[in-house]
Amino acid sequence: MANEPKKKTSSTAKKTATKKKTTTGTTAKKQTTTKKVAPKKEETVIKEEEKVTEPKLDYKMILIIILALLIVVIGIAKIGGVFENKDYTKSYLLNNKVITNELKKEDISSTLQNKETFIFITSLNQDEEYNEEEYNLEKDLKKVIKDNDLKDNFYIYLKDDNTNLRELFGIEENTKTPTILYFKNGSLIDKVERLDEKMMEAGDFTKLLDMYELSKEE
Repeated sequence: MANEPKKKTSSTAKKTATKKKTTTGTTAKKQTTTKKVAPKKEETVIKEEEKVTEPKLDYKMILIIILALLIVVIGIAKIGGVFENKDYTKSYLLNNKVITNELKKEDISSTLQNKETFIFITSLNQDEEYNEEEYNLEKDLKKVIKDNDLKDNFYIYLKDDNTNLRELFGIEENTKTPTILYFKNGSLIDKVERLDEKMMEAGDFTKLLDMYELSKEE
C-alpha cells in the first residue's frame, strides 16, 4: 500500500510529458504553417499594388485631343496666312477681300468724282500667270490700306493689252505699271512713279500719302 502513491506520481509525470510533447508538436506545426502562409500573403499584396499603380491609357481621348489641337493650329495658321493659297492669276487684294472695289471701264467717270480716290493699275491678266512680284506688292499694300483706312477709297483696275491709259485716266501710255493714281474731285493730283527701273513698292505709296498729309496718325 505504501508504494501506490509513487505509481500515481509516475503516471502523472508521463501524462504531463505527453502533453508537453503534444503542445510542442502543435506549436511547431503552427510555426511551420505560418512560415508557409507568409510568403503567399506578401505576393498577394505586391500583385494588388501592381494592379493599382498600372496606368490605363484612354487612346480614344488622346486621339481626340490631338485632332482638336491640329484643328486649332491649322485655323490660326490660316488666319495668319501661313497656309495661303498663292494663286498668281488672281489679285491678292480682291481675292482676300482686302478691298472689294474692282473698277470697270463704264464706272471710271463716276468713280473719279469722289473726294479722294486711289486707283491701283496692275497688269493682272486672267489668261497668263500673274507676276509673283506684283502679287507680293499687293500683299504689302494690304497693311498700308488698312492702317490708313482706305478700303472704301481704294480701287483696282486690271489692265490688259487693249487698255488706253491716256483715254481712261489722262496719263501717258508709257506710264510704268503697276502704279497708283491719286484723284481728288475728278482731277488727277499725282501718281506713284519710280525714277529707276524697279517696280513700285508699298513704301512709295506711303510717301505719297505723307506728302499730301493723308496718312492716319498712329
